[in-house]
Amino acid sequence: MPNPAPHTVPKGAPQPKRQVAMFVANNLVSDRRVIREAATVAAAGFAVTVHAIAQRREKLPTTEQHPDGFTIVRHRLGLIPPVLPLHPRLLALLIHPFWCVLALTVAVARKVRIPLAGAALLAIRWTSWATLAARASQSAQILHAHDLSGALPALATLRTNSAATLLYDSHEVFLESGRWAKSPAFIRRILANRFEQPALKRAAALIAVNPQVIEELAKRYEIPERQVVTYNCPPAWNPEPRGTELRAAIGVDAAAQVVLYHGGFSAHRGLEELLKAKRDPRLASAHLVFLGYGPLESTLRAAAADPAYGGRVHVLNAVAPEVLDRWVSGADVGMCTVLPSTLNHRISTPNKLFESIGAGVPVIASDFTTMRDIVLGDPDGPLGAVCDPTSPQEVATAIHSVLSMSPSDRTALRARCIRAAAARWNWEVQSARLTDLYRSLPLYGDLDPA
Repeated sequence: MPNPAPHTVPKGAPQPKRQVAMFVANNLVSDRRVIREAATVAAAGFAVTVHAIAQRREKLPTTEQHPDGFTIVRHRLGLIPPVLPLHPRLLALLIHPFWCVLALTVAVARKVRIPLAGAALLAIRWTSWATLAARASQSAQILHAHDLSGALPALATLRTNSAATLLYDSHEVFLESGRWAKSPAFIRRILANRFEQPALKRAAALIAVNPQVIEELAKRYEIPERQVVTYNCPPAWNPEPRGTELRAAIGVDAAAQVVLYHGGFSAHRGLEELLKAKRDPRLASAHLVFLGYGPLESTLRAAAADPAYGGRVHVLNAVAPEVLDRWVSGADVGMCTVLPSTLNHRISTPNKLFESIGAGVPVIASDFTTMRDIVLGDPDGPLGAVCDPTSPQEVATAIHSVLSMSPSDRTALRARCIRAAAARWNWEVQSARLTDLYRSLPLYGDLDPA
């Protein structure tokens, strides 16, 4: 008698939850997009396991149950790789000693700074992680790959689980990010042709953070016909009355003008330009607050101590995500002036953009198409202003355009931001598209893997 189809259950028995394996190449602690997506899919009735990375120096549990109803499994990013997922198994066992020797050789080469050794070692460690994650995902019916790094274990899983449905979730144009944007062209071609294009071609749908990422991927690859945009918006909430935490932390009252940058203190975020803009006489009375952490913290703290700023530049430690919205709501202006230094920056829609709007805080954003459409293209009216982020004078002019409004106009602008967040820019609206996608997927075994 033939075996029943994988999704067949005895008559009258409860339908088991369909198993989802998500793959993300970080420890998941602060990846709010992946956490929200996993929680959304779990709430829709799926059994979700997120396969993340366990670093040696971190004391995170290997397996944990997230309060939002999904499981996290962290696999080591080790030097000695596991047996590769090759078939026949004998071939994998024969290759394994050479694979281990290669990993150790590359590690030594990186220590002595041989060119490209660092990239090669990272590729080996990623392969190790992908192998372990794939090995733990053989029973999953849906594979959700977050970026190209997450596609590696998904593709490995499909070697032995070809009936699974693959979803490709692009947080950015991966090969234009970080070290990969600076990698030699031949390495980028290998990653594109051997991994990203096969993943996109095999995927039932492409999920992305905004339409511009989809447009860029379509220029480079054959992409799925079905495309779903889920912006990185925070959950809906009521920012009235405004939070007092931010103003209390810098010692000012409700009448003071407060300009807030929150997020990473790193290069290309427009922080140096913002400090120069603060010197503009039109902003002399405004308080500029940096809330976060990162490599430029010492530069910002030196500016805060500089008498030239008159004690009106403040640097505050990052606050927990659970209370961030209350802190942001205490500002008069939110800054999102990322520099046009990379393609991903030029097409980005940063979290802070939506966090500010959701808190009822007008945004000063870079004059890039993606952010301009949101800030100036709202059907109810502008949600702030845009400017050339490389020009401190234009940054100052944009900030002044909001701070110099009459009290009634500023109240109307704040109300407009709140309405836009409630109607469009919240996770409940965005996640509905993800839920609809998941519920429309074919049952296990019904999708042609060819």
